[in-house]
Amino acid sequence: MEKRALVVGASGSIGRAIASRLAADGWSILAHGRDEKEITRTLETVRKQGGDGDYHLAELTDMDQVADLAEWAGSKGPLDAVIYSAGGGRSTAIGAESFDEWDRTLNAILHAPMRLTALTLPFVRQAQGGYLYICGMYAKMGIAKMAAHCAGRHGLEGFAKSLFEEVREDGVRVTLIHPGFVYSRLSNTETLDPDRMIHVDNIADMAALAVTLPGNACVTEMTVRPQRSPYR
Repeated sequence: MEKRALVVGASGSIGRAIASRLAADGWSILAHGRDEKEITRTLETVRKQGGDGDYHLAELTDMDQVADLAEWAGSKGPLDAVIYSAGGGRSTAIGAESFDEWDRTLNAILHAPMRLTALTLPFVRQAQGGYLYICGMYAKMGIAKMAAHCAGRHGLEGFAKSLFEEVREDGVRVTLIHPGFVYSRLSNTETLDPDRMIHVDNIADMAALAVTLPGNACVTEMTVRPQRSPYR
């Protein structure tokens, strides 16, 4: 039976790589993005891998659109995996002038995945599938002028760990992946060497492992760092 994955943030580098990797393994991909041109490119990649799929546009800072995304995905049937690889947030100093940016950041990287999880859980339970959150090293540290981003990632890690304890007896897996220094089109190659950075295909392989393990095992957390320092 064909497996089905909702990939949130599938127009980004990591999300696209995961969608492509699962499509090559025969999965049907439900791809989310904000930019129709980019999400269409992802579906083209999926089809080149021999897979099939559909896409849905949604702004993750809008909780009504998050609900619409969940409803659309659930209308396709049981979900074997929900993969959250969307990011967001800009550098901003702590102060009252940052409140609006903090709200946008926390909506995109904490509130949206929490709500989407709650709304898709019946469909994931039905498939005895799994959730996978691309969280990152901001969940493990504090960075100046990235307070909301770090707070959101710390919060997502705590949410995922709590979720696992609630759904493990239902056969639902929950996995966190914390990558550091992943090469993408947004990477600063003046200071970072792409050859020494983690490639998105590495993350896609880890994601595929997490969502395809037999039902008696769950990888709850993976941290991946470059073997060598990527700084030039």
